[in-house]
Amino acid sequence: MTRRRCYNRSVATSLITIGDELLAGFTLDTNSHWLAERLRLAGRPLRRITVVRDRLEDISGQVRRDLSDPETEDVFCCGGLGPTPDDRTLEAVAHALGRETVLWSPAMERIERRVRLLHEAGLVDTPEISEGHRRMARIPAHPDHVFHNRRGLAPGLMYQVGHRRLFVLPGVPAELRGIFTEELAPRFLGGRAAPVVRELRFLQAMESRFYPVMRQLEESHPQVSVGSYPQSVSQELVIRFSGESEKQVLEAMALVRRWAATMGLEPVT
Repeated sequence: MTRRRCYNRSVATSLITIGDELLAGFTLDTNSHWLAERLRLAGRPLRRITVVRDRLEDISGQVRRDLSDPETEDVFCCGGLGPTPDDRTLEAVAHALGRETVLWSPAMERIERRVRLLHEAGLVDTPEISEGHRRMARIPAHPDHVFHNRRGLAPGLMYQVGHRRLFVLPGVPAELRGIFTEELAPRFLGGRAAPVVRELRFLQAMESRFYPVMRQLEESHPQVSVGSYPQSVSQELVIRFSGESEKQVLEAMALVRRWAATMGLEPVT
């Protein structure tokens, strides 16, 4: 059994992913995995990931809960920005923020231009703008930033809500990653260091034998997250250490090394 404990931070990030297809198991939620890694590397670790249905009250309720969490600094909301009636995220976010939805002219112009180009390339039957296209351009009023979506039609959005920021991103992985990598992270997520992460690997070691030393670390090094992860293919046990202070992480590693040596265990190189 893996034991995990998060190191303490004054603020963290929460992620809301939206879609019946995720909860039904039809679609693998690769966005959460990808964002979790990128946010960790940006020094903004995830505190919570919540998956909700395509229901207005479920989405708006979770957005309000995350924005009211005193330990949460940034809230990411992804999915449900498409052109069909089950895409309810924009309406739900507007409801959560107490704002009306408005037709955002720059987004509408961009959609019109993209649809025209797609028609000229023979990828769509008509250059006419549908009601579904207009849905993607109707956003909660007064965004603090609108991101360019170079791989799709739905814009990404950012709202400053008190001391917190709400980022609303499309659920299509290529679109989400493009917005995050090209514009969002460079502009809004700079200035922090990634946590220090180190590992020890023990060959054919039983996880349960490390319980005493890991329990000891909870008392002696509370700012270091320590987890154990058995690897079935390589028959290794990975002990992973993560924290803001390299000194504390290395101290925790040294303690585990010394304890393992008393048990006749040496980490593999």
